[in-house]
Amino acid sequence: MVRYSDELIEEIRTSNDIVDVIASYVTLKRSGRNFFGLCPFHNEKSPSFAVSPDKQIFHCFGCGAGGNVIHFVSKIEGLDFKDTIEVLANRANIELPTLENYENDKTARLKTKVYEINKIAAEFYHENLYKPSSKLAQEYIKKRKLDNRTLKAFLIGYSANFDELYQLLKQKGYTEEEMLASSLIKRTQDGKFMDSFRKRLMFPIQDVRERVIAFGGRVLDDSKPKYINSPENIVYSKGRNLFGLNVAKKFDTKRIIIVEGYMDAISLYQRGITNVVASLRNCYDRGTR
Repeated sequence: MVRYSDELIEEIRTSNDIVDVIASYVTLKRSGRNFFGLCPFHNEKSPSFAVSPDKQIFHCFGCGAGGNVIHFVSKIEGLDFKDTIEVLANRANIELPTLENYENDKTARLKTKVYEINKIAAEFYHENLYKPSSKLAQEYIKKRKLDNRTLKAFLIGYSANFDELYQLLKQKGYTEEEMLASSLIKRTQDGKFMDSFRKRLMFPIQDVRERVIAFGGRVLDDSKPKYINSPENIVYSKGRNLFGLNVAKKFDTKRIIIVEGYMDAISLYQRGITNVVASLRNCYDRGTR
């Protein structure tokens, strides 16, 4: 694993003004030399959350949370140190060093490609949902009374026929190794390639950094299994993620409601309950077949 020098970490920290970063999460008002707001880490009615632009630190006098900009982003986004550094480096347009070990570097490049493939797939499925050929999915959406705002918030889509995603990815220049690593494409016994999800309502699973990491697919006829899900792979660990957290975090997340399945979370969101997520261990836990 690549090691970031103390000098680089300090450069990233000082390049991200703590007031600017926290202001994107918390409404701050100046009082004297500092800024104050409601603490995002516990319930309170009177602002006890202070941010010092001079010292570049924050401190909550209510719950005791405090630290610099790295601590804040890590805590509010639920990220480990490495991911936090990557987020802040990207925000400050600072290029991070590549991995020193070749195999690790190769793995990192493959992960990047899988993230790209997942994003392309999510957009492909979402656009497909609105096509005349997706009438079955549209009827289901209408039956569940899901509006366009909800469909876009969760990037809900519809998977196509035999190998349409495979052909799209091949056209864009992705290799067989990269497509297979995404778990969205599989190889048949006769050596051909086909889409893992076919004719299913699609639920992209995104992490807190808005990266598409996996998918769930619901059949719309009497086929079995009713749900299939992406298996764990190079970018996806179901035990470390929650469906809908990328949406819920944009609202009040001091309290989170955890439900069983994708549609449970989506239906509550549709009704104005935005602090809801679904456990991926319970989302009809079958891998793709």
